[in-house]
Amino acid sequence: MTKRREPITFHRALTIVAAHIGWDRCAAICGVTERAVRNWSDPDTDAEIRLIDARRLDQAYLEHGGAEPPFLQVYKLQLELAALSASERSKCLGLAASGAAKEGGEAAAALMRAASGFMSSTMPVIAAMPSISAEKASIAPSLSSCMSFW
Repeated sequence: MTKRREPITFHRALTIVAAHIGWDRCAAICGVTERAVRNWSDPDTDAEIRLIDARRLDQAYLEHGGAEPPFLQVYKLQLELAALSASERSKCLGLAASGAAKEGGEAAAALMRAASGFMSSTMPVIAAMPSISAEKASIAPSLSSCMSFW
């Protein structure tokens, strides 16, 4: 069973590096056993990676074609989050929630339009249904006018 590693953690960063270069190579680079490296990636152990080893693994990750150094990304994001005030964190959460609500609402509206067989008035229906003439199909009702029938 694969254990979940939370985002923005060194546990997750290590599993990303190991998936890219291999657990055995990570162990060799850090001069420890593979079991020790796996323990560093396990959030349920007290073992933690040393900063010098994290830097070495980031370097190896880049040398083997990785795009962004995972440990550096985690460290940077953790510092940026720690520097935010409580009101700034709350504002970020509010913006993320409002964006999710907007996207979810738009997705629900699109599903309702698709289920009704009509498209928005801004997008003409191209395939005329047998009971609707081509002229009527070009002015298909919008979702709001369909709502009165539900």
